[in-house]
Amino acid sequence: MNHYQAVDTALLDECSRTWAQDEAGHRAADALAGASLHDVAFDHTAKGRLPFAFSLDLNPEGVTDQGISLRCWAFAFLNVARHNVVRALNLADRAFELSQCYIYFYDQLEKSNRFLNRMIRFADRPLDDRLVSSGLREPISDYGYLSFLMLAGKYGVVPKSVMPDTFCLPDTRPVTRILSMKLRWCARELRSLHAAGRCAEELQQAKRGMLRDIYGILCRFLGEPPRSFTFEYRDAQGEFHRLDGLTPQVFFKNYCGIDPDDYVEISHLPQEKTPFGERYYRQDVPGEPMPPDARPRLNLCMSDIKAAVIAQLCAGEQVTFGSDVAKFSSKTLGYMDTELFHYEKLFDTPLMMEKPDSLDYQWTSGTHIMCFDGVNLGPDGRPERWKVQNSYGADMGIGGHYVMADSWFDQYVVSVTVRRQYLPEHVLPWLEKAPLPL
Repeated sequence: MNHYQAVDTALLDECSRTWAQDEAGHRAADALAGASLHDVAFDHTAKGRLPFAFSLDLNPEGVTDQGISLRCWAFAFLNVARHNVVRALNLADRAFELSQCYIYFYDQLEKSNRFLNRMIRFADRPLDDRLVSSGLREPISDYGYLSFLMLAGKYGVVPKSVMPDTFCLPDTRPVTRILSMKLRWCARELRSLHAAGRCAEELQQAKRGMLRDIYGILCRFLGEPPRSFTFEYRDAQGEFHRLDGLTPQVFFKNYCGIDPDDYVEISHLPQEKTPFGERYYRQDVPGEPMPPDARPRLNLCMSDIKAAVIAQLCAGEQVTFGSDVAKFSSKTLGYMDTELFHYEKLFDTPLMMEKPDSLDYQWTSGTHIMCFDGVNLGPDGRPERWKVQNSYGADMGIGGHYVMADSWFDQYVVSVTVRRQYLPEHVLPWLEKAPLPL
């Protein structure tokens, strides 16, 4: 059987004849010649379907801005934590922020250590081995493949006034570039040591010196994270307070209202290979045991996920979630709706896939983490639309927010993180199951 056929003249003639008869297609081509796809395909009735009003609205003050960096994971979780701090200390500054710079510093240090451990683990493999070459292709990034809960549980957090942003924070590409250069250099040195017959313990000792260099690089870009600090503030009644001798870990534990052990990371993977009620972790190396710092996700159906999110919102706490944010959303106008753009009508061809096909065929994936801070419940108690806080400043969307149609939640939300106590009771036994590799 011939599996390959070239594009030939007969096919081109057939395509051309079909296009010549396509009047609607020519009108669409005229429109797209003078306007963006966003404007041509946009359904303007969405503005009436998705009012910015919610029966449950936490109305947190202050919208953060990650710039063009990929640190949404830090901003989303720190948004939850900072509003807990505002409540715990009754801060007068309702737009108080925690330091995104601080948690980013340790994220980059931990990722560097993970990369170097990988290079030591596979030092005996050739450079073109898949696990070696994939690591060298991207030694480090600022997007969130480590868990914020793991990082904050280990290193704590600090107020932004204690470790403010430096020049590079809105655009972290220079940090990534220099660290990638250094990490590839380190990989070469570690492989050279292995080739010279040095044992794993000696390679680990060499790695410690490399991490000292990487720490120094991060200090040059970001400043050195404080080991202890003083926090001064006024409460809502105008009274001045001074908290001396705080460590980042104590501040996180006492005032941020987040115990990492209380939170469960949930996925929505409605695929045959990932049944609901099981726990899964990402396996970097096939056949190896789960990494000690992994946080397995419990896979749940959408009704259980929404019930947990609504319960946590009702208790007054935002909920972080991961989604494929670029699909059927308008960052400019602040709408997220599966009917937002009429692509199939415009191009007169089938384009859409629903879950699980969109996951199986890699059309849908988690690309961005944000926060729910409100929901509109209908008379029957079911969600109709959701209020979403983003981290691209107050000029984005509707004062820094999206209005999300409930149908968009079904299709493009792939994960949430909620407190254990707000999960439906029938799913709690599943948390005791042994995690499975994904």
